[in-house]
Amino acid sequence: MSWYKKDIEEAAKVEGGGNYLSESGIYDIEIIAAFVDTNDSGARTINLYVDYNGQDQTLYGAIRLDNNDGTRNFQAGLLDKLMTVANLDDLSAPEEGTLPIGKEGADRDVAVLTDLCDVSAKIHLQMEYKIYQGKMQERKVIKAFFTPEGASAEEILNETEAGKRLATIIEKGYDKNITYKDGATEENVAQWIASGRKDGVTAASGSESSSSAPRSKPKFGRK
Repeated sequence: MSWYKKDIEEAAKVEGGGNYLSESGIYDIEIIAAFVDTNDSGARTINLYVDYNGQDQTLYGAIRLDNNDGTRNFQAGLLDKLMTVANLDDLSAPEEGTLPIGKEGADRDVAVLTDLCDVSAKIHLQMEYKIYQGKMQERKVIKAFFTPEGASAEEILNETEAGKRLATIIEKGYDKNITYKDGATEENVAQWIASGRKDGVTAASGSESSSSAPRSKPKFGRK
């Protein structure tokens, strides 16, 4: 039975530093594994364990599928687009497994979406900053997925010129956009980063957990 079926209409919609994903930009990544967290209300969120330039890191809260009231979250359309880029129509139910994302690379039990393991893609990542309860918060928001060659989901499904949307994003400088809100400014964010992100919070949608430990592939089958 299908755990998630791609919404083709959503996927077809056209929407307007170092080895770490820490700046807005277009990045070539490998999704080593996607894994699911479910909160007390039953709302599901997909996290991505990725490799960028040989550095494994985790983007937590990358795609939120459900709202707490059980309705579909607007970010679910991003999963439809990722599935199109990965040439998938359905996802099988998550399997119990482990990933080396705990402290100092220790294994952590996770619910892995095996269909989304070892997927190569380009992502458009946009940094977002805000001040909440006196602390700076940083989020890494995935705006879009593309094939390694640069084709977007809507270009694939609508059979339009591949790579045109990505080229437009780069040409107009949208790939460097940064969101500042709730008191965050370019100046105080720069000061916070220069201080080593002291007394701040790297918030959910795109938080980063990384490890220098040798890569360990997802382990499955523990029921």
